[in-house]
Amino acid sequence: MLSVNFKKYVFAGMLLFFVSSILCATDAHAVFENLTATGWEVFGGMRKIIFGAAGFGIIAVAIGGFFGVLNWKWLSAIIIGLVVIALTVSIVKYMVAGTGVDVSVSGISDTLVNADG
Repeated sequence: MLSVNFKKYVFAGMLLFFVSSILCATDAHAVFENLTATGWEVFGGMRKIIFGAAGFGIIAVAIGGFFGVLNWKWLSAIIIGLVVIALTVSIVKYMVAGTGVDVSVSGISDTLVNADG
């Protein structure tokens, strides 16, 4: 049998959840717009740091090659990493910009295109 205090806490928690879900409801578009903007800002800053660090890595591999200890694994890892980071920008822009699927094809329609009014 549940104690009275536990029932009070469960009731208070449920009440708090329902009140906060009604009062703190936000527009989903605005939330994802803020997330996208913050993601672009963080990714842009990280890209600058990674490109700078990769430049030092390429210089270190070149110095190693000058002294006869060229490490091809390191060089290939740096190059592949830079290619992935450089391609990520175009992939993310493609996904975020919404230029993927055209919903205006004649004869085919999406039922959720005009769902919000």
